[in-house]
Formats: sequence, structure tokens, C-alpha cells
Amino acid sequence: MDLKIRDKIALVTGGGNGIGRAICLCLAAEGAKVVVVDLNNNEAQKVTQEIKSSGGDALTIACDATNPDDVDMMVQKTVDEYGTADILVNNVGGGFGTGFVSRTFIDEWDKTIEINLKSAFLCCRAVAQVMIKNKKGRIINMSSVSGRQGEPLIGAYCAAKFGVVGLTQVLAKELARFDITVNSVCPGYVFTPGWEKLAQSLKDAHASLAAKSLEEIFETRVKSVTPLGRPQTSEEIATLVAYLASEEARSITGQSISIDGGIFMN
Repeated sequence: MDLKIRDKIALVTGGGNGIGRAICLCLAAEGAKVVVVDLNNNEAQKVTQEIKSSGGDALTIACDATNPDDVDMMVQKTVDEYGTADILVNNVGGGFGTGFVSRTFIDEWDKTIEINLKSAFLCCRAVAQVMIKNKKGRIINMSSVSGRQGEPLIGAYCAAKFGVVGLTQVLAKELARFDITVNSVCPGYVFTPGWEKLAQSLKDAHASLAAKSLEEIFETRVKSVTPLGRPQTSEEIATLVAYLASEEARSITGQSISIDGGIFMN
């Protein structure tokens, strides 16, 4: 299927590793010009070089997606280099700490909301201004299965990802008249650096997990909650994102699409 995104300008935040890296490579393989955005400039540069080595076009931008000035800089550099922005993928995210909400530290709550929800808000706000002028665009926000159903011990993360779903719906209604679609993707369990941090946090907090490896904690969790009994891959997530970024998905907006092996069904 020709997704018709050749030569489209795609910004991907958190593009230096994990799901973000897979999204960058997938969009580039479909012919998009990819702006690899990450706080870690070295990781972003590696992805940019991968794309260029395969004959693609990519640009690295080091950016803190929770900082308004950095986000404005990101958009300006993209426009200076490529003239516009057609696709935005808000992939920055993560969690800080685990535990009951009643025992959650305020700074961990604030940081989790900031990296997941504030980053999406700032990037949507900035890039939408370019898309509104063009009267076209695709925005894909990365939520989570944890943004569809509450889970104990990760209250801040759930709240942030539920917020991403709500923000997506609001933007879809506000931007529809400009032919801009806004959707969110809700992955299940993907063994990324972010999940490794969560697994380590769970291991540190629960003595019963002390002897288990991070991979064992992950596999046990996947098998206990996933009807299909297997995790998802970064490449599967990337393929869905590429479809939502394409002309083929022009009539899909305001949706939060689960790709989680059947954990959340509606």
C-alpha cells in the first residue's frame, strides 16, 4: 500500500530510541523527511545516520519537549530546513517512581505529568500553528493502554496518558476545519528502555521481585494481562503510526487506537 507520505516533513519527539526510533525509521522508509527530535542528541544523531545510510533524508534536533523555548526552536529549525511541517508524532514519555497514589511524591507526580502531557501540549500548540496556515496536517500522540484503564501503582502515569487521550479529542475537534487530523496510539507492553526503568522501579519496591530479571518481570506481566499472550514490538507501533500519518487515514480523527494484544477492548 502506498501511504502517500513521500517527501512529507515529519517531526518525531523522543526519536532517539525504542518506539520513537522505530517510528523514525518506518516513516523514512515510506519516503518522509524525518526530523529526529530527542533530549539525547547522540542517540538522535545515530537514528539520523541510520536513515541517511539507507538513502533517506533526516535532521537531528536536540530538544527538551517540556520546555516552551526549546519546542519553539524545534519548529523554527524544521521550517528553516524544510519549509513546513506535515506530520507530528508526540512520542516523548515515561514515568517516575511507582507506588500507591496516597504515597506518591509530588515531584514524581509533576515530572510524570510534564514529560507525558505537557510535552504533547507544547508540541501540538507549536506545530499546529504551521499546519493551520497550510490547512492540512497529521498529529499522532502516543498514549498507552494505561491511558485507557487505570492500573495500581502507576497513578501519575495513568493520569498523564488519560490526559493525552483527552487532549487528542479536543484538538481533533478544534483542528478538523483545517483538515488536520489528531489521533492517539495506545500501545500495550513493548520492551523498551522506558519499560526497563519501570520494571526496575517495581523490582526495587517489591521484595518478591528481587530475584527476578527485568525480562522475567516483563514477560510475567505480559502473560498475566494480555489475551494474545505476547508483547508488542516497536515496529508494530511504528506501522500504525505511519498509517495514521498517511492520506489513507484522512477520515480518522479523534480516535485512540489500542495496539495491545487485547488488553483493552471497547
